Amino acid sequence: MKLGFIGAGNMATGIARGLAAAREEPGAPEAMLFADADHDRARKLAEEVSGAVVDSNRALAEDAELVVLAVKPDVLDAVAEDLVGAGRPIVSILAGTSLERLSEALPGIELVRVMPNLGAQLRQAVLCVTFPEGFPDNLRGQVTELLGLLGDVIEIDEELIDAATALMGCSPGYLALMAEVLVEEGVREGLREDQALRMVARSMAATGGLLDLHKPDALKQAVASPGGMTEAGLNALEERSIRVTLKAAVDASLARVRG
Repeated sequence: MKLGFIGAGNMATGIARGLAAAREEPGAPEAMLFADADHDRARKLAEEVSGAVVDSNRALAEDAELVVLAVKPDVLDAVAEDLVGAGRPIVSILAGTSLERLSEALPGIELVRVMPNLGAQLRQAVLCVTFPEGFPDNLRGQVTELLGLLGDVIEIDEELIDAATALMGCSPGYLALMAEVLVEEGVREGLREDQALRMVARSMAATGGLLDLHKPDALKQAVASPGGMTEAGLNALEERSIRVTLKAAVDASLARVRG
């Protein structure tokens, strides 16, 4: 299968890198094509993943068998003009853009809405997918297999996709902020920055694995021995309203994506 990318920004880059790493596995694309308003950006990404850059969106849509639409939502209508004639199925990763809105811009085209996160480049992404009613079974299987190369595929109702995005799409940024603060504190206490970052990164990765086995509260209790360091730190976080702060972050993310 030839997979085309319209847009070569951060998320498209993460997906392309992940698929390049999986190129020997069943379901991986045989070739990847790239088109972007920034031709140089598309060229660099194509070179990195052994793909090919295409001169126009229309040429890409005519050559690819499946298209990943990875542009800013405000240019959807302009890009759609180049895609309608080709009729290729499209996987949209446009934030805040419903299947109804996509169908208005791309009538007669098979559409899938997917919200991935940047873990795709490590093949450790969460990918929330919404298929419209009547989507062909064979194409559904093909898309699901492709996305499965990048991580954990979770099919959800479309009305929940904004909430899912606020969790799995934005949480890497929230966690990176927490990591930044922890590393700064480690350096303040005398650790080298590379040492502190390694400690925090590995601890976060291990915590992710443990959360597959234990609910958050159970894991928190297991780590926090009575009268110990972790308990003291957790109490300080609660006293300073970390729950309120995180809820505010989720609310702000939802407000932005919902306009």
